[in-house]
Amino acid sequence: MAGAAAMTGLAAGAAGAQTRVPVLGEPAKVLDPPALRGNRMARAFREPPAGLTVPVVNVERREGVAPLKLQPGLTLISLWAPWCAPCLHELGDLAKLQEKFGGRSFRILPILTSPREPITAAEAGYLLKKHKAGVFAPVIDRGADSKGLFQALSVRETPNGPARPGLPCNLLVSADGAVLARQFGAPMAGMVNGTGEGGKVTPADIAKIGTLWATFDGEALMNALARGEIAGGSAARPRPLVS
Repeated sequence: MAGAAAMTGLAAGAAGAQTRVPVLGEPAKVLDPPALRGNRMARAFREPPAGLTVPVVNVERREGVAPLKLQPGLTLISLWAPWCAPCLHELGDLAKLQEKFGGRSFRILPILTSPREPITAAEAGYLLKKHKAGVFAPVIDRGADSKGLFQALSVRETPNGPARPGLPCNLLVSADGAVLARQFGAPMAGMVNGTGEGGKVTPADIAKIGTLWATFDGEALMNALARGEIAGGSAARPRPLVS
């Protein structure tokens, strides 16, 4: 691939290849309040499939394995994997946003899913620190084959073939587990030129370009979510913890 447009972003599919991510589907309705009109980061999120919810799965943290619990308010779940270069690239930007905008009514929650090799919480924590995301505690999907969330939440339509899962996958969810908006691929803030064999995009190519998360639009979106300023607004009200 010679280059990729900023709004399409980069993603790693089930096979691990970095590909263009077409922006398919309608823009997410909850991210279309007046304050976010024209926001490129908000426009990267699309309407999720009807009825999509976060399944009840176990996750591993440093303290052990237990059912995933969502906190009151809004959560941006970021599904990532060690083999997914775009995931690793955006983690550092997400960490900065968590430090600035995370709080009682909104937080960013990266969850490692679909690892290709066995991995522990300590090892996941090391990877987060290595990629400037040590602010996040390690959380690992321990659903079926450690792919429970990957298979349930990251399947998307593709223009030239059957639906398939892919990463990065960022999901805005309410406290009851309802997926309100979904975004695929590291949304790049500029053109990514592939310097690998056959024009393939390499991790070094990705590292040269920042993501939209690190731009004014990324911060404006996080600020709106932290304030509960989404269309409808009710999803940001505190609710009881759910599994």
